[in-house]
Amino acid sequence: MRKEAFGVIFLLAGMILSHVAASADGGVVPFDSGTRVVREVAEALTGQGRSILEAYPWGSNIFLGLISLLPESARISAIEWGMRVSLGSSPDRAGDVSIDDLARWCVAQYPEDVRYPVIVVGSPNGAVAHLASLLRAPFLTTSFGLAFRHSTIDPNDVDAYRRTSSAVAERIRAANPGDGYEIVCHVDPLHDRSMVRVADFVRIKLLDVPEPYRLFVEEHLAPGGTIVLINCTYSWPQVPLASDVFLQVGGLGAVDPDEYADRWPIEEAAELRRESEWGCPQAFADAVVDYATAAGIRVIEIERDHPAEYSRLVYDAYLACDNVRSDAVMIDCFNHLNPRTNLVTGIPGLWLPFNTRDALDLVDRALTNKNLSTLYASPLPSFARSPDTAALSDWVDAIAPLGSLEWIGILPVKYPADPLSPYRFVRDMARLRDVLALDVPLHLSIDALASLLARAAEL
Repeated sequence: MRKEAFGVIFLLAGMILSHVAASADGGVVPFDSGTRVVREVAEALTGQGRSILEAYPWGSNIFLGLISLLPESARISAIEWGMRVSLGSSPDRAGDVSIDDLARWCVAQYPEDVRYPVIVVGSPNGAVAHLASLLRAPFLTTSFGLAFRHSTIDPNDVDAYRRTSSAVAERIRAANPGDGYEIVCHVDPLHDRSMVRVADFVRIKLLDVPEPYRLFVEEHLAPGGTIVLINCTYSWPQVPLASDVFLQVGGLGAVDPDEYADRWPIEEAAELRRESEWGCPQAFADAVVDYATAAGIRVIEIERDHPAEYSRLVYDAYLACDNVRSDAVMIDCFNHLNPRTNLVTGIPGLWLPFNTRDALDLVDRALTNKNLSTLYASPLPSFARSPDTAALSDWVDAIAPLGSLEWIGILPVKYPADPLSPYRFVRDMARLRDVLALDVPLHLSIDALASLLARAAEL
């Protein structure tokens, strides 16, 4: 192929990826794990949505299909080039961030004229998306991911990332005085190298219940209703940069914090705090309990020390539902999930936090000795070959002995750099809903969840 043709494809890739990387309404990044949890729950409750394709403009499959024709190294280069020209907002826009607007974005995802017997609040993860969907409950997140462009840097240059991200955090803090939130500047030189080169990723973490959430509960929680609090205590070292601003290097995977600290050392001492992506600030959990107690609202708190532990709980919750297809399981991963499909088809979900080797350990712990016939699996196409990425052969070794394996969304010869995977994922999910739809979708009552938690506490 002539160089001119490559140039055209790269240009088209940039045009498409400028939409992929653009912020959703409210400023949140549409492909962030927390954003996807809110949106997937909203789709499960309303039956409306495009799942992961909400991060992609209509028609982008044509151009991404062209990229998929390239060799793997060129596919990755196309993605990185597109990120370089489009990912995130200008850092000058950081001063436009409003904490209350982020909370308003969250509650706006749910219908205005519905009262719910349950509302779920707290740490976002894919298992929580499944749980809230089973409960027919909206989910109010405690964290929001935002991205801001910077000049291209070496992804190993954590000091440069620290300077640009802390400047973004200062603008956000200046525009939002108060102590109801914190900011974590999150850099992962292994799993997010392409993004680190071109953008700062910061998470707003709520420390108090914002007014939009309080109003939503008052208007939408049915009389006698319950708040389910997800208090994930998963922790990671973080370095204080300023008041309520922290730097986290690395994140969940098969590489531990000590190895990150050895490879990318920070001079200042780090504190072990609730992790940026998966942890729930204890201050927020306490604020939820205080608010609910004062309002006379029942609270069921689900505390676990790792996001994967919610996956095991929720898989059991699926199995407790009437009409569940207990001989099948859907193993989804990171932001490639769609609880709507699980509810409609009766296929239990087992969510994996990422596509790394440690995540596959969960498959063994949760599914060994289960009588399974079909296992649907959707490993995340991360476009990264970090040292802890699980190869497809690892997935096969973990899953195939348990039953018939069916890939969802991926083309094995393209993995993990598969531009069209999101389109196949949504297509395959729609096919399952058409072929396996139950007369009545799965549902879990709050009393059934309470009984499940009581039994788990006895073990």
